[in-house]
Amino acid sequence: MRVTNSMLINRFMQNLNNNAGRMEKYHSQLTTGKRFSRPSDDPVGITRSLQARRDLSIVKKYSDNVNDAQTFLHETETALMEINSILGRAYELAGDAANDTKTPEDRQHIQKEIEQLKQQLINTANSDFAGRYIFGGYNTVDKPFKVDDDGNLLYNGKVLYNPNDLAGVDNFDGLKNEGIKYEIGPGVYMDVSTPGCELLGIGDKNVYAMLDKFSKALEGKNSNGDPLENGKQTEVINECIGLFQGKSSDILSQVAEVGGKTNRLELVAKRFQNDEDNYKKIKSEVEDVDQEEATIEFKMAEMAYRSSLAVGARIIQPTLIDFLR
Repeated sequence: MRVTNSMLINRFMQNLNNNAGRMEKYHSQLTTGKRFSRPSDDPVGITRSLQARRDLSIVKKYSDNVNDAQTFLHETETALMEINSILGRAYELAGDAANDTKTPEDRQHIQKEIEQLKQQLINTANSDFAGRYIFGGYNTVDKPFKVDDDGNLLYNGKVLYNPNDLAGVDNFDGLKNEGIKYEIGPGVYMDVSTPGCELLGIGDKNVYAMLDKFSKALEGKNSNGDPLENGKQTEVINECIGLFQGKSSDILSQVAEVGGKTNRLELVAKRFQNDEDNYKKIKSEVEDVDQEEATIEFKMAEMAYRSSLAVGARIIQPTLIDFLR
C-alpha cells in the first residue's frame, strides 16, 4: 500500500492532538489542583466525590444548627442568671427592710429600687437573640412581656399576673408546649427555648408579682393596694423573703437544665467536627491531584509534544519542490 503525504499528515495531526490533549490535561490539573474537571475524566472518582460533598453538606447543615442552638442557650443562660441576680438583690433588700428599725423613709428608698428591678426584670424577660425573643415561644417577633395601664403583666397578650385578682389569670397550658426546636441530627430535635410563663411563673407565683407585692408592702399596702393592718407590714416583707428564696431555686434549676443541654450540644458539635474532617479528607483524596506526579506527567507530555513537532517538521514538506526531491 502506498503511503501518501496526506496519510502522513493526518496521522501526524492525530498524534499531535493526542499529545497536546495529554499536556493540556496535566496542565489543567496543576493549575486547578483537581484530578478531574468533568465526569468523563474519572466516572468512579466523580461518584465518590459527589457522595463526599453531599455528606459534607449535610454535616455542615447540622453543625450550623448546633452552633445556633448553642448561642441561643448561651443567651438564655445569661438572661436566667440576670433574673437570679435580680431575685438575689430583692432578697437582700427584703432582709434589710424587715428590720423594725427601718423608718418609712428608708423603706421608701428601698421601694424605689424595687421599682427599678421590676422594670429590669421585664427588659431581661424580653431578651432577644438575632432579632428573635428567646422567651416568647412561637412568638419571636413581638415582645412577649408587657405591663398594661392597669398594672397587669401580659405574656403574648394573655394575663400572666393581675394585681387586683391573683386568681384572675388566663390559661397557659397551650403556650407551655410552644418551643423552638433545632434539628441537630437526622430526625433528632432539641427544644432550646424556655416559655416565658414557666420562666417567671403564673399568678402570685410570678417573679414580677413577688416584686410588686414587696414594693406595695414597703408602702404599707397589700397586693390589691389596700392598706395593711398594724403589724402586718413586716410579716408580708418576711413572706417576700421566702418567696424570693424559693423562686431563686427554681431559676437555678432552669439554669442547670440549660447547662445540660449546652453540654450535650458540645458533644454533638465535636462529633460533627470529626465527621466534617473525615469527609474533607475523603473528598481531598478523591479530587485533589498529586502535584509531584502531575508535574512529572506534564513534563513527559510536553516532551512528547515537542518531539512530535520536531518530527512533524521533517515529515511535512513545506513545498512541492521539496516533496519531489
